[in-house]
Amino acid sequence: MYKSFQSLYEDCQSLSSDDDAASLAFFKTKLNEGISKCYAVLNAEYFYASATDATVDGQSSYPLPYNCGKVHSLKVAVSPTEKYVTLEFPGDENAWIALTENGTSESSYPTYFFVKRDTYEIYPASSTDSYTMTIRYQLIPTQLTADDSATSTIKTLANAGTTVTSNAAAFTAAMVDRMFRIDADYNWYRIASYTSTTVIELAREYAGTAIAAGTSTYTIGEMSMIPEPYQDAPIDYALFMYYLLKKKPDLAGIYKTSFEEYLMKIKTYGGNLTTSGILQENIVIQDPNDWPVSLS
Repeated sequence: MYKSFQSLYEDCQSLSSDDDAASLAFFKTKLNEGISKCYAVLNAEYFYASATDATVDGQSSYPLPYNCGKVHSLKVAVSPTEKYVTLEFPGDENAWIALTENGTSESSYPTYFFVKRDTYEIYPASSTDSYTMTIRYQLIPTQLTADDSATSTIKTLANAGTTVTSNAAAFTAAMVDRMFRIDADYNWYRIASYTSTTVIELAREYAGTAIAAGTSTYTIGEMSMIPEPYQDAPIDYALFMYYLLKKKPDLAGIYKTSFEEYLMKIKTYGGNLTTSGILQENIVIQDPNDWPVSLS
C-alpha cells in the first residue's frame, strides 16, 4: 500500500504513542534518512530520467540537470533518423585535458563525453548548431516535506482519461510527481503535469468510475519512490533511531532487524523489475558507537 509522507509520520506517532512537536520533527528527519537508505540498495529503472540539450557550434561544455546523480548515457541525434550513442571517455581528467587540448577541435559527430561536477563535456566540440543531445541520468530524489492535500473536490475525470478537473483552485505546480487518488477508488496515480490551479494530468489512465460534474473527494500525497509493497520501511528506521534516543535498546533492536529485512527485500525487488529472481547479499545497519542525546 502506498504511504504518503503524512501517513508515515502519523504512523510513527501512533506506534510510539508520542505526538510531541520535537518528536514529530525528529520522525520527519529520520523518515527521510530511512528513505535514502532504501534508495541506496534499490537500483531500479524508475530512478532514471532524461533531459535534452541542443549542440552549439564550437561549444564543448553543457550543464548537468539539477537533479542529476550519475550520468548513464549520452545520445546525439544528427537527424530525425540518424542517432548514435556517444561513448564515455575511459580515462581520468588529466587524460581528458590532454585529449581536448591537443586533439581535433570540432566535429559534427562528438565521440566522447566526460562528466564533471556540474557539467558534462563532449569531444570533439560540436561544429553544428541544434543537434539534439539526450542525456539519461540517475535521479537525486528530493526529500519529502509536504502534508496531504485535499482542498477541493473533483468535478470531472473520465474513465481511461488522464485529465483531472477540480471544482475550485486546488492544484499547484509543486504537486507534479506526487500521487493522486479519488478517495472512493483507493488506487493511486502519479501526477505527470500541472496545467492550472484547477487542472492536472495523470501519468496513467484513470481506471475508476467516471466523474462528470461531480463533487468527489480526493487526496494528493507526497510519496517516496520505494516500491509499493515496502513503502512503510522508513517507519522501522525512524522508530529504530527513536528508541535509541530513548535508550530502549530492546525496542530499537526489534525495529532495526525489521528494517534490515526490508532492505533485503527492496534490493531483491529493485534488482529486476520482472518476476525473475536474483541472488541476495547480507545487508546490515550498524548501530551508532555512542548513545544519542535524549529527545526530552
